Amino acid sequence: MDKAEFFANARPDTQGPLTGIRVLEATNYASGPVCGMILSDLGAESVKCELPGTGDPNRFVPPFIKNQRDGESSVVYNTMNRGKRCVTLDFRKPEGQELFRRLAAKADVLIENFSPGTMDAWGLGYQAIRAVKPDIIYTSISGFGQFGPLSYKKGFDPVGQAMGGLMSVTGEAGGRPLRAGTVIADDMAGWQAAIGTLAALHHRDRTGEGQWIDACLTDSQLYATSYGIMAAAECDYIWQRSGNAIGGGAPMNTYKTSDGHWLCLFAPFEKQWQALCGVMGQPELASDPRCADWNARVANAEFIDLEVAAWIATQTADQAEATLEAADLVAARVMDFGDIVEFPHYHARDMIVKAEHAVHGPITHYGVATKHSRTPGGVRRAAPLLGEHNGEVLGGELGVTQAELAQLKANKII
Repeated sequence: MDKAEFFANARPDTQGPLTGIRVLEATNYASGPVCGMILSDLGAESVKCELPGTGDPNRFVPPFIKNQRDGESSVVYNTMNRGKRCVTLDFRKPEGQELFRRLAAKADVLIENFSPGTMDAWGLGYQAIRAVKPDIIYTSISGFGQFGPLSYKKGFDPVGQAMGGLMSVTGEAGGRPLRAGTVIADDMAGWQAAIGTLAALHHRDRTGEGQWIDACLTDSQLYATSYGIMAAAECDYIWQRSGNAIGGGAPMNTYKTSDGHWLCLFAPFEKQWQALCGVMGQPELASDPRCADWNARVANAEFIDLEVAAWIATQTADQAEATLEAADLVAARVMDFGDIVEFPHYHARDMIVKAEHAVHGPITHYGVATKHSRTPGGVRRAAPLLGEHNGEVLGGELGVTQAELAQLKANKII
C-alpha cells in the first residue's frame, strides 16, 4: 500500500481526531508537556501557561539550536511543546489565578504536573476548577501519585527508572544498574496520562461527566515492566540484568560488521536458529549438543555469540542485512539519531517533518506515530515563544483590553 491509498479518504476540514478539543496546560519539564504534545499532535488546541520572565525551566536545557541560549532555542523544550500556544501567567498571584480559572472555564482538558497539593494551594486544584467547569478532564502527573505513602515525594526521570524496576534490568550481567539512554520514565508518564485523558473524554462524551486523572512516573514505569511483576510474585523469578539478551535466549545481541556498523540480531527460536546456521555456512551447529535446543543455547550463549560475531565480522552491514532478510531472519543495524534523520523509510512515514519556528524558521521534528486514515494529525506549528500568544488568548479570547494587558505586564502577572 502507498501513502496516498491509506489517506485516500482523509478529511480536509480537520486537524486530527481531537479537532475542537481545548487543552489548558500548567506544565513544565517533561511528563506534562509530553502529554499535551500528544493531544496537540492529534488535533487538540493547547494553551500552555508559563511563568513570566523565566517560563518552563526546559527552555534553558541544552543543546540549543544555533547555540543560542535565549530561552527559545532549547531542543528539549521545542520538542515537547510543539503545536501549542503560550501565555505567560503568574498563577501564584490572585490576579493570575483568576485569569487561569477563566481559561479553564473554556477548556475541555487541564494538564498539570506540579507536586501534589501545589495547585490546591493556589486555588486551582480539581475541585476549584470543577466549580467553574463541571465537566473538566483534570489530568495531574507527579512522581508518586496524588495518594499513597510516598505521594509527597518529588520525582524526576531517573527516580522513575530506579523505583519502577527498569534500572534493575538495564546493563550487563553482574554490572551496575544503568539508566536507559532517554528520559523514558518521563515519556511513559506523559503517554499514560494522554491515554487516561482520552478515555476520560470518551466517558464525558457518553455521560457528560468530567473527572480527575492521576498519573505518575512510578506507576507508568511499572506498567511497562513486561512480565517482571508477575514473574516475581508468582514464580519467585527476579529478572536480572542480561545485556541485550531477552529472557535468556540466544543468539540475541549486537555484532560488529566489517565496515564498522553494529547489527542487532534476534534468532533464539528453533526455526530462526536453524536458518541462521545455514546462512553462516555451518548447518552442523543446528544439531551440535551445545546449541540443539533453547536451554542448551542459553547455557552456551557465549560460544554462540562468538560464532555469530565471527561470521558477521566478514560481512558489510548491507551484505549482512540482505542475507539475513532473504532467510526471513530478524536483524537491523543500530542507527543513531543522525542516521534516523536521513533514513528514507521514516521520511516516507512522515516521521521526519519540519515546522516553522518564529525565530529559527523551519526546524526538524519527529512526526506523529499513529496514522489516522480519516482524521490525520500532524505537527501544525513549532513550539511557541514565551508569551507569544498573550494578546491572542487573553485579549482575543478572554476579552482582556490592551490597557489591562499592559497593567498586568507592569504588575508581572503576565
